Amino acid sequence: MGTFVIGFDLGKEYSQLCCWNEKSKEPVSVAVEPGTEKYRIPTETTEAFLKKAMRLLKPYGKIHEAAAVVFCVEQADEQTAAELRRAAMQMIGIPESRIFVQSREESFCAYVLHQPREIWRHQSVLFTCEGGELRSAVLNVNGRTIPAMARAEKEEKWQTGLGNYTNGEKDLALSGIARDIFGGRPVSSVFLVGEGFDGKWYEESLKILCSAGKRVFAGNNLFAKGACYRAMEELKNPEERSYVFLGEDKIPYNVGIRTPGTGKDSLYTLLNAGTSWYEAKAQCEALLLDEPVLEFILKPMQGNMTLKESLELTGIPERPSRTTRLRIFVEFEGVEKLRIEVRDLGFGELFPSSDMVWNETVDLSQEGGARVWEQ
Repeated sequence: MGTFVIGFDLGKEYSQLCCWNEKSKEPVSVAVEPGTEKYRIPTETTEAFLKKAMRLLKPYGKIHEAAAVVFCVEQADEQTAAELRRAAMQMIGIPESRIFVQSREESFCAYVLHQPREIWRHQSVLFTCEGGELRSAVLNVNGRTIPAMARAEKEEKWQTGLGNYTNGEKDLALSGIARDIFGGRPVSSVFLVGEGFDGKWYEESLKILCSAGKRVFAGNNLFAKGACYRAMEELKNPEERSYVFLGEDKIPYNVGIRTPGTGKDSLYTLLNAGTSWYEAKAQCEALLLDEPVLEFILKPMQGNMTLKESLELTGIPERPSRTTRLRIFVEFEGVEKLRIEVRDLGFGELFPSSDMVWNETVDLSQEGGARVWEQ
């Protein structure tokens, strides 16, 4: 059957799902009724939606064997991610390591960056109209870097409630926001998403949206497809991924540890930039050489300055080189706060563990004080 991954879009009222089509090499939307183009599933509760999804996905593959599952939500945060993982593990039986949660802006990014380059050569604009609300975001992509770096730009004035607006008033609101976004900004493509665009109330706005050669797309399954594309990215090695999305909840650093015994400037990567801070956790084991010091390297995705953070293992028992085994654990406690924990495991029966543990929290914010940076 080939690669089987799943993308979910969990909306407030309706949700959708996609899975990977190995033959076409793109996501396929899963219909509520086979042979139709009805893709919207009433959300109700997460549990009820997952039950329906498991039934609908049966013809495509065994959901508990999916290589990756990505949930797209309006706003991703630590609590939402934890709740979705717990529900997916309990109901689907899929391990936590294969479950990912992302915002709709990140789904938009994943979808757009898997389209031909002319679609995102300049900036791409997203308009979402659901539940009487009009939301807008701009995707900025730096395609000159490897991998490409992407950010979503949002402003309060680009969001508005449509309430009991007439069609003419809604058209006026959309055209006003479009003019503000497009002013002085190179835009390659525009995407209209949500059931709120089903009626043809935006005829005047469409003239602005299509101006200056912009390509305009309309549909309702973009977020689920974007989640599916993200799931496929998760199957790649980090260095093979085509882009990094730097959202508000993403860590902007690659975090590694210096490994002097393997050659000059050698690093072992622990965490990759673009990971949500509440998902940024890693551990490894290492043998200590002569000096009781570990050097952590944090390299930002933007700029050429690298942060060095040294952790001295004060009081560790003296042992010959390479006879002290360490367990190193790192995690982010916020976008700009890295916690490091190192535990002495000893070296078998020859050198028993001292049970010593060293902890350090690195504050990377501007208020965190002076740090050691190097070119």
